[in-house]
Amino acid sequence: MNIQQAKNIYCLGIGGIGVSGIARLLFAMGKNVSGSDLHASQITQKLSDQGILVKIGHTVENLNPKPDLVIFSQDVSPDSAGFIELQEIEKLKIPKLTQAQALGELMQGHFGIAVTGTNGKSTTTAILGLILEHAGLDPSVLVGSMLSSKNESEKFRSNARLGSGKFFVAESDEYHRKMLENHPQMIVITNIAEDHLDYYKDLADIKQAFLEYILSMPPDGILIYNADDHNTVEVCRQAKCHKLTFGIHHYADLQAINIKEENSKQIFDLHYDDQKIGSLKLNIPGAFNVSNALAASLAALKLKIDFSVIKESLENYYGLWRRFEVVGQISGKMVISDYAHHPAAITGTIEAAKQFFPGKKILVVFQPHHRNRTQALFKDFVLALLNADEVIIPEIFDVAGREHGEKISSEDLVRELNRKKELATFGGDLENTEKIINTKLPDYDVLLMMGAGDIDVLARKIIK
Repeated sequence: MNIQQAKNIYCLGIGGIGVSGIARLLFAMGKNVSGSDLHASQITQKLSDQGILVKIGHTVENLNPKPDLVIFSQDVSPDSAGFIELQEIEKLKIPKLTQAQALGELMQGHFGIAVTGTNGKSTTTAILGLILEHAGLDPSVLVGSMLSSKNESEKFRSNARLGSGKFFVAESDEYHRKMLENHPQMIVITNIAEDHLDYYKDLADIKQAFLEYILSMPPDGILIYNADDHNTVEVCRQAKCHKLTFGIHHYADLQAINIKEENSKQIFDLHYDDQKIGSLKLNIPGAFNVSNALAASLAALKLKIDFSVIKESLENYYGLWRRFEVVGQISGKMVISDYAHHPAAITGTIEAAKQFFPGKKILVVFQPHHRNRTQALFKDFVLALLNADEVIIPEIFDVAGREHGEKISSEDLVRELNRKKELATFGGDLENTEKIINTKLPDYDVLLMMGAGDIDVLARKIIK
């Protein structure tokens, strides 16, 4: 049983961003789609609003009537509530695919464009998908976050778009080597860094996975990669296909020159093959977003899309859910929610906030995600957070099925930051963290809340 044959498809873990995108595509294809997740969320609500049946809570009764096919999140493990359904699925011998395998099937028969890397995948995928849409190419797109409502269209809603054109643009996750389940004709690599060390042995293992991915492309495949990232360059120079580079600080096929901030916009010139082809204005902050824009632009140029379309798309791009998202204000102070959970992303997000709010005092709240990641990258997290004016750190967000008995706590980060003379406070649970924020916020102008866990829930609660 494959996706094309199946009529009734059940999505286990439908509230996850990856599975929810697959569910939206399947629903747009005319499939009867339903699914379950442990908790209600913004994602499950949007799915319900679209007409997809979402069941909150995991029980074997959710599988009645029996579906033709199940698509499940690889986060479902023996330690997670959804495992009871996965066991029943196996008992009933219902055909099943992981979310990564489902993406691979959906990409078949298209010119696949996969965006991968440690950071920046979602933004790059979204921008490239919007460029192709504005070029009239009617692409299919899967993004690992939700579009700003300003960028949504009739077909491109939330994190997915089903098109009838030949291009299929998808965010391709490196965790568990998921990206090896799809076989694109173009791969865009944003960067390669240490992460997911609960699965990968070390950086060398991560590099090997990316190398295997790019070597799986046909000789006429196209590899687009970041010339500013040493790890990426080291891996990608071994590719056997066509190679093109983008960059800011190093010479590249597509390069951003003369970057400056003006009226909360980033302005820069674009040089392609040593020739200036135009200038751009970005509404989104940070050098990392200039890099993301370059990656998407280079892919579009290689696909022979006119620069005027690229320029218009970029200058009308307003970001993603939880990617430097201004969620509102509290007592006149701007509140920003960001998904940053890796040291490199934290550094870039804090720098972006300082650039966009010069002279303003910024209170940072960072919720570490995953004890294994916190322990493995402890020194890097400390260095990243030293850039903050002051930081509040709630307890680490545990990820079911991915914790291995690590004893580390956010208190350890706070102690080390204090030892290095950084103003840092342990927040404990989110309720107590909120109380600490309220006592400290009067001395600050901006509240920046970062993390991949439920810190975003607190960010939206505070503004109410």
